[in-house]
Amino acid sequence: MTSKALLTLEKASKKYGSREVLTDISLTISQGECTILRGSNGSGKSTMLRMVSGLIPLTSGQRLLEHSDIVIGYTPDRLSKLRMTSTEYLTHMGQIAGIARRELKERIQQLHQFFNLEQSDHVKMTHFSKGMLQKTNVMQAMIKTPHILVLDEPFSGLDNESTGHLLHSLKAIKDEGTAILAAVHDPLLASQLESNTYWIRHGRLSRENIAPFSEQQIVYFELIGMINRNLIDHLVELFPNVTYKSSESGHIIITFMYKDYNGFLPEYIIRGGEIISLTRKELGS
Repeated sequence: MTSKALLTLEKASKKYGSREVLTDISLTISQGECTILRGSNGSGKSTMLRMVSGLIPLTSGQRLLEHSDIVIGYTPDRLSKLRMTSTEYLTHMGQIAGIARRELKERIQQLHQFFNLEQSDHVKMTHFSKGMLQKTNVMQAMIKTPHILVLDEPFSGLDNESTGHLLHSLKAIKDEGTAILAAVHDPLLASQLESNTYWIRHGRLSRENIAPFSEQQIVYFELIGMINRNLIDHLVELFPNVTYKSSESGHIIITFMYKDYNGFLPEYIIRGGEIISLTRKELGS
């Protein structure tokens, strides 16, 4: 059964001055489907998310909505630790959205229950963990039930437990029929969201075709090490499915699939990368 198209970009381009960030982007967002955007830092992922959300105008091309009442919820890549409770913050955001007081109160209670934050609804957000802040970030985007939920790096900086909780919540949102468009670095998370994955390279969008998981694809590796940051962009070009993030200790944490093992490790070492630890893992373990 074909899902209903909610929003379509047709040959959409975006320029800042003379610099073209996105070129001839065509994409359809459909009900109940998850679409993942991947690409290196500065590739234009955030620009595309804001373009889809209607926050910035297109330089050329078209942005077409299935109907004028389409609600799009947008989460930026981070939410500050505000000096208010999540209830106060969501009340403020709901008032901006024009939601009636009684309806808004019920909606805020529903969202706290859905994201398991009932016990923290009157705690100042200055005391929130990164995971709690990210949940609140998604909650504000859902204060008016969205047809499309747009997420900019929703898992960035989260520990494994917080990632699992947010992933479970997003799957439930998707199962209820909400379309999700997210910029996600980690291919493992992209696969768990059962998504259509696209890459942005040199301002252009291309579809990534992912075959069903085999035993080899389920196995992945986590490398903790050190490497010159200037070399990471080169490795990203060679191995686009490998992900990189910094640890609190200043080391780099690199995640890569089994299929990249024999190609990535020699290249990493040749480029001067240092290996502190290398751990074999399995998806879902």
